[in-house]
Amino acid sequence: MYRKKLLKMCLVTTLAVSMAAANMTAVMPNQAGVVQAADETKQLKATFIDANGNVLGGGDCFVTVDENGNFKYSDASLQEIVPEGYKMTASGDCHYTGSVEIKVEKISVAGQKQLNAIFVDANGNVLGGGDCFVTVDENGNFKYSDERLQQIVPEGYKMTVSGDCHYTGNVEIIVEKVQESTIVKVQFVNESGNVIAGGDYFVNAKDGNFNYADLLGVVPEGYKMTVSGDCSVADGTNGNIITIKVVSVATSVINVIFKDEAGNNLGGGDFFVDPDGDGIFNLSEIKAPVGYTLNLKGDQFVTDYAGKTTILQVTKVNKGTIVNVVFEDRQGNNLGGGDYLVDLDGDGVANYSELSLPVGYKLIETGDFFVKEGNSYKVILDRVGSAIIHVLFKSEGGKNLGGGDFFVDPDGDGVANYSELTLPEGYELIETGDFFVDTEKTYEITLNKKIEGTIINVVYVDGEGNNLGGGDFFVDKDDDGIANYSELDLPEGYELVETGDFFVNAGESYTIELRKIQKGTIINVVFVDEDKNNLGGGDYLVDADGDGIANYSELELPVGYELIETGDFFVKDGEHYTITLKMRETILTVTFEDTEGNVVATETLEAGVAGSPEETHHFVLGEDFQLPEGYQLAEGVDQITDIEIPYGSVGGHTMIVEAVSKEEPVDPENPGTPGNPDDTQESQDTKEEADNQKAAEQKTEDSKTPKTGDNTPVGAAAAAAGVSLAAIAAVIAKKRKF
Repeated sequence: MYRKKLLKMCLVTTLAVSMAAANMTAVMPNQAGVVQAADETKQLKATFIDANGNVLGGGDCFVTVDENGNFKYSDASLQEIVPEGYKMTASGDCHYTGSVEIKVEKISVAGQKQLNAIFVDANGNVLGGGDCFVTVDENGNFKYSDERLQQIVPEGYKMTVSGDCHYTGNVEIIVEKVQESTIVKVQFVNESGNVIAGGDYFVNAKDGNFNYADLLGVVPEGYKMTVSGDCSVADGTNGNIITIKVVSVATSVINVIFKDEAGNNLGGGDFFVDPDGDGIFNLSEIKAPVGYTLNLKGDQFVTDYAGKTTILQVTKVNKGTIVNVVFEDRQGNNLGGGDYLVDLDGDGVANYSELSLPVGYKLIETGDFFVKEGNSYKVILDRVGSAIIHVLFKSEGGKNLGGGDFFVDPDGDGVANYSELTLPEGYELIETGDFFVDTEKTYEITLNKKIEGTIINVVYVDGEGNNLGGGDFFVDKDDDGIANYSELDLPEGYELVETGDFFVNAGESYTIELRKIQKGTIINVVFVDEDKNNLGGGDYLVDADGDGIANYSELELPVGYELIETGDFFVKDGEHYTITLKMRETILTVTFEDTEGNVVATETLEAGVAGSPEETHHFVLGEDFQLPEGYQLAEGVDQITDIEIPYGSVGGHTMIVEAVSKEEPVDPENPGTPGNPDDTQESQDTKEEADNQKAAEQKTEDSKTPKTGDNTPVGAAAAAAGVSLAAIAAVIAKKRKF
């Protein structure tokens, strides 16, 4: 009899332990649960537009899409194709649909300075120039490759220098002709007959013909022409178009970044590989940085590199030292430069002969010099075969027009020509022809003014020093060295701070401060909330048409607040106005639905704090709101419990829930029978009242913790396991007493 009862009690306690263990698996960390969908990479077509809806570019990229079907605006692959000089106005997550339209805004770039550039040919003839803005780095240098500088290079010419140049405000750049001035119209078609590129191109015409080789530099990257020899210029002029068939020479583009053993980024970029299109390329097709070699070698599958950026490890070549060299002439003009591998025997001593010099220049200093890895060296050069003379320019009235050192006599025969000199803007030679070169002499050369007046360069700035434009202006028509500010053309909407006369020298640059022409009425505004708390304010320019009536919409409000009163109001210059605002509430409506789509409950939440629309407020389950009583989050459904919504907006969110299962209590004295049949109705009522009180206390405790796939707390599960084990121990102890 006892054994039968003992066996029955052991079975009950064993069942209790099993149920407790099952519950603990659902709530304990690092246990098996719902399998999350893995992130995957998908192709995205992005279009970038400005605030006015203008398309600024776009393209395809590969982004990582999470288990919720979202990608991040911050994805590196997407950020790489944002138009240069712009940044996204959106952040956070975006739902993936295959394509996206993204608003961008121009980046305010620090370090930009205005540069006056003069372009000359090898003989010193001025071919053009002008002002542009370039980016100056922390070392005070700008790059010849700066896109804004490249845009003002005379058409048909290219610079003979590259690399960095120290910024002084002015620069003289030697250019060379890239094509003869014969233009033909060309279009390139691929194997399918589709036009893939084309336009107007300079070619070197002779006897009415040009050679297809003149177009090699404009063939679309990754293609080659199927034609060679000569072509008639007439085929591409007078409305005619020359059609040239091209075939692919590289079927794949891969993107790599080079890094050394220490993890330093050594550059990289896009490389065309796999010219035969078999899906396999050799790493020898990728050029490593100067002085380095790739660690990995041999053939690779294109598919392993496609659509992503691959990091390739490189090792420095054991012998040799990498140094940075800047070439300059005797006048300090930058002639280019770059990184060079020298000192191949590794003894710390290099020779100037190891450097590749700019075309047309020669070393002044020769022999050996000490080098250290990564250091920068300035090397002074002379033009090949030329002499340096010192020149002073004067006007016919004796006014000093400047001058300086000039390279002349490139053939070295001791005879130079006045045409080899670069003259001040607006002047011309009176004396022309040849003259003998004497490097010890200062040449005083009188010039004639071509147009009455003095040319000066003007940069306009506001009171904070912000650049408002400018340019070259003709002033001082009587050539007395004095100009008047009224001779200048001002930017629209601005007026002079200083007026009257000022001294001028030809070619010099003048910074002139302007102020914005005020139109409208200036009023002082203090913003307060409905409890009269001060929210800030200041001076505002309103009533642009000057009719004495402004509109509340003209005011810039504190972040997170909105107007109570709208429309027009009367204003008077200098008057003070107090304007009451209300907080722009952030509202979220949470709808709870069961797995059948039936609405169980809804709850409307308010943030209760002000915030910027560019920022978001979080409503968190278990902190800001609770699940409906008797419900838990539906199992097997991925759900967001930290809901993000922009400040000042109204939104909704749906959560899927399911009813919490209810089990009949088991009498521990008589397992398998609900309740004790010997209990009186009075004791039964007392027990129910106690159970209800316990359930209410448990509900209060549960409400402090967000509900997840299982609503059983860890403590409750552990307690259940402890009670079950205690019951087993008690049974065993009781058996021993018998």
